[in-house]
Amino acid sequence: MFWFLPMMAMVLLSIPVAFSLGLAGFFGLVYNLNWAAACAFLKTILYGSMESYALSTVPMFILMGELSFQAGISGNLFDAASKWLGRMRGGMLLATNYGCALFGACSGSTIASASIFTRIALPQMLEKGYSKKLASGCIVASGALACMIPPSILMIIYGLITSQPINKLLVGGLVPGALTALAYGLGIVAAARFKPHLVPPPDTEKIPFKEKLIALQGVLPLLFLILLVLGGLFLGWFTSTAAGAIGSAGAIVVLIMRRRFTLRGFYQALLQAGMLSCSLLIIITFGNLFSFVLSSSGAISAFVDFVVGLNMHPMAVLLMILILYVIIGCMIDPVSMLIITLPAVMPIVEVYQWDPVWFGLIVITTCEISVITPPVGMNVYTVKAVAGPSVTTSDVFAGASYFLAWLALVLAVMIVFPGIVTFLPNMMTAG
Repeated sequence: MFWFLPMMAMVLLSIPVAFSLGLAGFFGLVYNLNWAAACAFLKTILYGSMESYALSTVPMFILMGELSFQAGISGNLFDAASKWLGRMRGGMLLATNYGCALFGACSGSTIASASIFTRIALPQMLEKGYSKKLASGCIVASGALACMIPPSILMIIYGLITSQPINKLLVGGLVPGALTALAYGLGIVAAARFKPHLVPPPDTEKIPFKEKLIALQGVLPLLFLILLVLGGLFLGWFTSTAAGAIGSAGAIVVLIMRRRFTLRGFYQALLQAGMLSCSLLIIITFGNLFSFVLSSSGAISAFVDFVVGLNMHPMAVLLMILILYVIIGCMIDPVSMLIITLPAVMPIVEVYQWDPVWFGLIVITTCEISVITPPVGMNVYTVKAVAGPSVTTSDVFAGASYFLAWLALVLAVMIVFPGIVTFLPNMMTAG
């Protein structure tokens, strides 16, 4: 595992993760072989990493999220949720939470969810008198739901690295994602009940039932996309690779029906999806190079033998792995964390005969913690950047920390009752 140390050192020195992986991997090849052989192997490994047709899943789902954002779905979600939940104490927090959860079903990006709902919801909550800490923390935590709720980019990355069926991972994320959203909702209700000074009194203005029904019309495009993508995956009508393309086509249909489709907007969506996809695929490519060096040097098998030789209870091993993810997540982003760690961790999963889909969803849930906790905390800094001087970074971190306890509760339920995670994937057809 020697080459893991210089790679992490480069990451801590703020060298981009992709280049840290690539440099450590290449010099590892040179050390194990020689310069000429390393250059020859480098071409083979890099080409082999990029030729997989399954990689097209990544840009397609990212494009679906970009097009859904242009369709204005997020604003409609918050408006509908506010009208239905606004008269409850903490109603706008609940509307933000469930709005983020539903938007995650067509976005897959935690940063996108956090930034959009900071623009939409935070000014309104602060104007009404909600606590800065609780309001901003709610957006940070709820935005992180996109990690779990399909089409999660992290699930796709996990499936690509571990060769697990992406369609089962996506469908399997439905229940844990819903449980997390419900847990956050309970946390909001509890905060409003036991610390009423954090939220303003509920709205006294009664919204007509007809107006509430009209507000639900704005949610229909989202329901269409969810049923189209996840329904098709669950019923086996198409593969995960095709699902991304079909979801993007569905988002274009929504744009056209809402009269929001423009060639300029479509070009911008393609550009954003292409830029983000390239950055992710570069990390995946160099991650495969680094994994090859670790496996070919015998470091991974030595690590597995060491863990098994500890003679620990499987549950203790699992907790040790999750703690490791939390620690690493304080230093690097979730995508890089998966790419770096999974090649070493998956052999342990095989030794203990854990369900790889169940394990993957647990790890991805743990990744939610990394986008909330310092010092990386991508969602925290996203909310602070968008909110500007209206909140401080310490306010956002303090508010987000409250929701970590509820996320830990969901994680414990997933570990103790694995059937909650696996029953939907097990109902699907193989592959």
